[in-house]
Amino acid sequence: MTHTARLRLANVLAWCAIAVVAVLFVYEGRESSSEKLRTRAAVSAQQVIMTSMVNGMYAPMWSAQFATQLSVMNDQVEPLADPEEPGSELATAAILCRLGEREMALEMLAGLRNRIADGTVESDEKFDNTLAAVTLLVDGAGAPGARAVTDDVRDDVIDALGPAGRMLVAQSTGDTAELDRLSAAGAVVLGALVAVVLGGGLVGLCGIAALVVFVVMACLGKTVGIGRARPDWAHLYAEIFAVWLLGYMLFARVPRLLVKWWVDSGHERPSMDVLLLSSVAATVVAAVFALWWGTRRGLPLRAILQDMGLRAFRFTDVLWGVVCWAMALPLLALGLLLAALLSTIFGDGKIHASHPIQQMVESSGTLGLFLTYVLACVCAPVFEELFFRGALYRNLRQTFGRWGALGSVVIAVLVNSVIFAAIHPQGLIFIPVLGSLAVAFTLMREWRGTINASIVAHAINNFVVLSLNVLMLRH
Repeated sequence: MTHTARLRLANVLAWCAIAVVAVLFVYEGRESSSEKLRTRAAVSAQQVIMTSMVNGMYAPMWSAQFATQLSVMNDQVEPLADPEEPGSELATAAILCRLGEREMALEMLAGLRNRIADGTVESDEKFDNTLAAVTLLVDGAGAPGARAVTDDVRDDVIDALGPAGRMLVAQSTGDTAELDRLSAAGAVVLGALVAVVLGGGLVGLCGIAALVVFVVMACLGKTVGIGRARPDWAHLYAEIFAVWLLGYMLFARVPRLLVKWWVDSGHERPSMDVLLLSSVAATVVAAVFALWWGTRRGLPLRAILQDMGLRAFRFTDVLWGVVCWAMALPLLALGLLLAALLSTIFGDGKIHASHPIQQMVESSGTLGLFLTYVLACVCAPVFEELFFRGALYRNLRQTFGRWGALGSVVIAVLVNSVIFAAIHPQGLIFIPVLGSLAVAFTLMREWRGTINASIVAHAINNFVVLSLNVLMLRH
């Protein structure tokens, strides 16, 4: 076998490994989501957002501006109950109750009970108890505070529905102080959402201009690209990426298996802080292992990092990171539209997205929240950019180099972005959304020849999204 043939074989084998591990990631993500739905009521991200918005609209600072919206809000809330996700009716009923549509909420809950009774929907004793508790509270909201509510009912509803549960308990018990607190917290969320939408729109317009500039520079051959090519080492970067992907899956899974063994042995489940710490450690260990593999294959670490586009950070990298994030926003809008279109064609017309980090935000303490920010805003941006826009993109650009600069860039950007989106746990229908962000990060890698700016943009995006989740889930 010739030297060239051996290099091609190594590249093919590395890509076979990438394909297998990526499929395992997708499968594991779907299994995790299903398990979560079986163990608690199906509260979607849209319901959490709607809960905060409705509470905020009742706040004095927003009530006048949103009085008309509140009067017709039930038309937007009612469709949030998805018949194919039994349990979504519970949070929807809580929101309807807050809007004064108690009879509509009771009718929705009665319909769910009927479907359980005739066997259309399967449920267990825990879910039946939660349904009964929610029904009790919604019914009691007709005369707030008149009916005694036990601590078990309170805890069950709040644990199952989160913010919507806290809202329902406060309304049913006539706890005006808690309702005022929820309204004040919702007002902050509503203000943040308005600021993000308006600010994001303005930044997105600048991002469109930046995208046009990139296209012009790319057509003129003025972008930096991946830098100096090493023809004999293209396969190594596919190997590094495959090792990192497999390593992260294994190192992240080991703590979960240990926790399961610990709990099955009769011990108390470790706190979310411990699980978060293990996630941070898994990301670091997987990255170190992948880079070690590269050095064992014959290239010095300095050369590997240089080829992957990592350099010493400069202040200009921060500015370019802001430009990159601006480029991502209009692409993100297109991704959302495409996801909605795909959901209409292949689903129910709604974009259902969830992420384990939401549970981390809701269940962790102060240390856990700090670790969540470290995981989302430091570890994920650094390591995902290092291996996706660094190793994987370099391999793709060199592998498809014979297609010319334009062809190799287009293929590399698309393949890189689809794999990036597919391995995230939000679900396949969300691929266009996450993929659009990855496209912007990859274009900036091509533009500047470094991953530094995309690391900054990735961190900015995660910080904004995580902070909104903190506002919505921890009030």
